[in-house]
Amino acid sequence: MRIVPMLVSAICTAGLVVTLNTQLPVSGSKTPRLGYFLSPQKGFWQNAEPSDASHGGEITLTGIRSKVEVLIDERLVPHIYAENDADAYYAQGYLHAKYRLWQMEFQTHVAAGRLSEIVGPDRIDTDKYFRRMGMVYAAEKTMREASRNKDIQTAMEAYANGVNDYIQSLEPHEIPFEYKLLDYQPEEWTPFKTYLFLMFMSYDLTGRGISSDLQMTNAKNYFGYEDFDQLFTNVQDSLDPIIPKGTVYPTPAVSVTPPSDVDSLYLGKTNSFNTTTVPVVPVKNNGSNNWG
Repeated sequence: MRIVPMLVSAICTAGLVVTLNTQLPVSGSKTPRLGYFLSPQKGFWQNAEPSDASHGGEITLTGIRSKVEVLIDERLVPHIYAENDADAYYAQGYLHAKYRLWQMEFQTHVAAGRLSEIVGPDRIDTDKYFRRMGMVYAAEKTMREASRNKDIQTAMEAYANGVNDYIQSLEPHEIPFEYKLLDYQPEEWTPFKTYLFLMFMSYDLTGRGISSDLQMTNAKNYFGYEDFDQLFTNVQDSLDPIIPKGTVYPTPAVSVTPPSDVDSLYLGKTNSFNTTTVPVVPVKNNGSNNWG
């Protein structure tokens, strides 16, 4: 009977369609929907950039007041020329989203303790770590204080508008590769996310000490400051400071009383803090792009 092969084919086809459009968990991580990810029309193939891609042209955007010109140099570095500050920040947000959208959003998810929403439950410990650190609270306080300045508020809103206008301009096949791989969609950008990103970058540039500060403090207490400074010199002889030696600094407007013993405040001077359990430790050689 021919109906049996037809039923088998139909069941196999239906099973294949369901499987290819299902995000299957693998060892606590997420996998892409293979049907969507491998689709020639909407999948990762569409993210390939042709070797003769052109970066010129004109686009019409409703979020700017005047004409904005962006020149792309031979290294693909954009240079923004705007007639007012708001348009410049808008263009910066638009371009950041164009070239760094997934990185921007991914790092704000990390800072907010939402990484497991994207990559799966095996990153719950990372989320707990950043939530306990209080990055969301710090971002909220920073935003509240900075928003008192109208210029800063205007810049943040214009920047967010630029990011969002780029997101809204994306067709399904144009969504960055990483979103397709992890099978989720970009969220609306807000000024709060910009402050979250600031918190994460602060941690990324200074948090590397979390794996060495306690050990260095204990070593200083053991050897004494003079011997410790011989081993780990605080000020290198080769430094040539930008401020000339002998410069007289004005008297501070506010008198600050330092604590009697800073070390006594550092983690209770305990030896039980295990830095190997910290889920995200920045690379120890991280530094500012000013040195690039």
